[in-house]
Parts: sequence; structure tokens; C-alpha cells
Amino acid sequence: MIKLNVFCLLMLASAGAMASEANLPEEMLRGRNQQYQEGFRDGFREAMRMMNGNQGSQSSDWRKIQILNATYGSARGRCDFTQRLARSANDKSSYRFKSGNQWCGDPSDGYQKMSTVEYACRGKPRRAYVREGQSETLRCN
Repeated sequence: MIKLNVFCLLMLASAGAMASEANLPEEMLRGRNQQYQEGFRDGFREAMRMMNGNQGSQSSDWRKIQILNATYGSARGRCDFTQRLARSANDKSSYRFKSGNQWCGDPSDGYQKMSTVEYACRGKPRRAYVREGQSETLRCN
């Protein structure tokens, strides 16, 4: 009985140590860009999940992009290209997206345009704003 109590105390102590280490990455992220921070946090969470013995508990689907909404244009006119982008980007862990007239024509000729892409990763909504002619990588890895 004493051995069992000691074992339980050791398990609780190690669980507490892991829980307290979960705050550790924040200190290591100061001065880093947003993309680096997201990748670091994701890797740290995955390592903690694996250390806790949950390697197979989630499918690889939680690392896949799901396009929710995509529009392109300016205040003068916009178009919706959600379905076209979803066919290209859904179910990928990352997708290099270029904003331009190729998605749905030119909805506001002569004006600077921008794409707004709303997508989900791991059930969390994300948003990307990409100026006409610029590229952005949508990531879920």
C-alpha cells in the first residue's frame, strides 16, 4: 500500500511538472515573429501530447486546411471565390496562395484589391489578408 501511495505521488508530481512546463515556451518566444511562434507552440503541444501517450488519439485531419470564406476586391466591388480556393487548398497542411484576378476576374477595375481568406486549422478560425499580386502561405502544420 505504501508503494502504491508513493507511486501515485510521483505520478502527480511528474504531471504537475509537465503542466508547469507547458508555460515554458512563452518565455522562449519573445522577439520571434508570429509564424515562428505558432509553429513552435504547435510542435510543443504535439510533443506534450506524445509524452502523455496520446500518439494515435487524433487523426491527421486536424492538420488540414478548411477554407471557410474567400473574397477578392475593394470597397468598389468584391467577388467570392470560396469554392475555387477550397478545391485547391482544402485538406492540405499548407497552401501557397497568390492574390489576383485569376480567382474571379477583376471586380473593381483600376482600384487596388485585396483577398480576405478565412480558414480553419485544428478547429480554430484563422484569417489572411493578401494584397493583389502578393502571396501568403496558409498553414496548418
